[in-house]
Amino acid sequence: MHWKNWLRALLALGLVAALIAPAGAALAAEVSGTGTLKAQGAGTAKLAGDGMVYIARGAGTVWVKGAEQILAEGKGRRTLLRDGTVRLTGYTGAITLIGEDMQISVVGGAIILRAEGSGTATLYGAGTYETANESGTWSKSGTQVGY
Repeated sequence: MHWKNWLRALLALGLVAALIAPAGAALAAEVSGTGTLKAQGAGTAKLAGDGMVYIARGAGTVWVKGAEQILAEGKGRRTLLRDGTVRLTGYTGAITLIGEDMQISVVGGAIILRAEGSGTATLYGAGTYETANESGTWSKSGTQVGY
């Protein structure tokens, strides 16, 4: 399957999964590998890697660098910073990021995200995460997990 078709398929699966994922509260965790990460919580989620990241509405502010596609639903503000980072603030809908070597930071009180591909995540605050191999909680100092 061509990589763009693969990403579209992952995006569709991510959208469905995010719509049925329960909301939660979040703290801190870190992830590395190949696969899927689901996380929900309140705090800060930092991700680095390749693939697709779906962020449900209500996340607050998102910073992304290196995304080939940024799909933001609803109203909000998109700002291009001097270093090439795109800041997305106050979006009323979901945000989907697709690319390679992306650096993403999500800050908010109601973070629900799904990352598919290969990368690392550090989750700070209070919440939960799940991969194919493990599940756990975020912490103020950070928890490491591979996806």
